[in-house]
Amino acid sequence: MFLPWTWKMISKINVPHKVACFTWLVAREAVLTPYNQMKRGRQLCSRCFFCERETETTKHLFFHCRVTEKL
Repeated sequence: MFLPWTWKMISKINVPHKVACFTWLVAREAVLTPYNQMKRGRQLCSRCFFCERETETTKHLFFHCRVTEKL
């Protein structure tokens, strides 16, 4: 869940602007995963591209996928 103070915390970190913006998108669960695109009306397969086991949501892709956790 997105909290109003999240961007203030992210913007204080000394990282390139594009990294801060991407981190903000992950925090808001707004990264264009197939699941998020399907919620916007696109016809896609929502299965994770990497592990092919679960729906590719932002949480799954960045925190729970057994393939991406090794990166």
